[in-house]
Amino acid sequence: MVKKKKDEFKPTIWLYIALFIFPLVLTLLYVKNLDNDIWYLLSEGRYIVNHGIYHVDPLSMHEGLQVVVQNWLSASIFWVIYDLLGEMGLLFLVLICNFFICFMLYKICILISDRNYVLSLLIMFLCDITLTSHYIVSRPQIFSFILLLGVIYVLELYAKTEDKKYLIWLPILSLIEANLHASLWWMIFLFTLPYVIDSFKIKFLNTHGFKKKPLFIAILIAFLVGFINPYGYKMMTFIFTSYGDKYMHLYINELLPYSFANNLGKHMFITFGLIAFCYAFFREGHIRFRYLCLFAGTLLLGFMSIKGFSHFILVSFFPMAYFFKDIFPKDFSELDNKSRAFIKGMLMLVSGICFAAFVFLLTKAPAKVELKHDAQDVMAYMIKKFDPNDVTIYSSFNNGGFVEFYGYKPYIDPRAELYLKKNNKKDDIFEELYKLQHHNLDVESFLTKYNFTHLLVQNSDVLYNNSDVQDKYFIIYENTKTGYRLYMRNDLLSEEERKEAEKQYTDAVDKAKEESEKKDK
Repeated sequence: MVKKKKDEFKPTIWLYIALFIFPLVLTLLYVKNLDNDIWYLLSEGRYIVNHGIYHVDPLSMHEGLQVVVQNWLSASIFWVIYDLLGEMGLLFLVLICNFFICFMLYKICILISDRNYVLSLLIMFLCDITLTSHYIVSRPQIFSFILLLGVIYVLELYAKTEDKKYLIWLPILSLIEANLHASLWWMIFLFTLPYVIDSFKIKFLNTHGFKKKPLFIAILIAFLVGFINPYGYKMMTFIFTSYGDKYMHLYINELLPYSFANNLGKHMFITFGLIAFCYAFFREGHIRFRYLCLFAGTLLLGFMSIKGFSHFILVSFFPMAYFFKDIFPKDFSELDNKSRAFIKGMLMLVSGICFAAFVFLLTKAPAKVELKHDAQDVMAYMIKKFDPNDVTIYSSFNNGGFVEFYGYKPYIDPRAELYLKKNNKKDDIFEELYKLQHHNLDVESFLTKYNFTHLLVQNSDVLYNNSDVQDKYFIIYENTKTGYRLYMRNDLLSEEERKEAEKQYTDAVDKAKEESEKKDK
């Protein structure tokens, strides 16, 4: 690495404070509720910590479903943190991960900008606030972002110095990622591929050209160590059997292709437009081929699915540190005293505001990050009345993880890939759900097949006001404000229970009417 010179300009500490704290402030603002996937992640982690790794799913009502818990280590970490520190622990985990994402972005920018500190801080800041606004959530991807940036940093160090000692980190990062979040393990090699191409000296492509043998050996070892996990090759091939299913792409929002109709699509359009402009018009046409490959490849992933834009954001910003390194001023020490005093004062003010906002939001955080769900009261009622061992419950795709968290075994949950026959080796349950919700499946036959004891349905569910449901099931609890109903099979209700349920239902409806009338007045 390039050693720091004695007279090298270093920005004031206030710039570091402002640009590192502000993304954390944004994280607190955006993390108003923990991501819905946290419910099944905590359930997976709790089971693994208490009982060990499993190969047959123990969380859903279906028996004998083969499963690969591709994020077993992430789920375990989430559960241990939650078990020890509660909701605030999960929030701190997200904040800490985001800090390290900022740090890795900064280190990469410093390296490729030849230590242009201010430029590196600004690019880090712009990248992270874009990432934070959409993708910094309580999911395993927050670990993957750190590791993937670590891979980029290692490869940039090697390309710059050709010192093979840095490549030792590639297998280590691969091993960790394979166990934390195997579905993104292949991204390590997709990110590495542009560096492999750039290692060859190809004149018309303006490639870099550096020693290839150590790089190839490190990549091979990194590939092999990925198979050191509880599920072997099944973990590594998980992504190929889990994505591409047409029903998943029709039903799950984050897997939908790019659309200009939503805010994320508009934001990404502006982002890649501005970045493309920088790529095209700066550095006088001398663009590193690997940066162009990373830009084009991850942009393609973004157009394929909204989820893919996270990788585009991750790798498309930092090359601008290379483009602008000779344009953006590196040394501000020549400014006159008044200008420097003004800039320092402004930075101190912004830093103070950021720090105060961070502390304020942190003190308010418990109410923001408390594990809540719109069906909270329904499940509280379930816990009081029914033993999980006596219940076979229908719940929708998004609510299944919440049901699992309470110890009940639902019909389905957000682990969409588990419910594909090619993965579980038994039934295409996800396809069945899709057909049910789109009126391509007979409701009566569906209910007869599973003979559920209970149905937890939201007003958007096809079963909510269905006549076949009302013939066989009775409403025992309803929250008209959140739109959730809990049904129980008729033959399981005693006369006394039916009367109690009718009274509860009537009281809930009357209360909702009163509140509505008060609002109208």
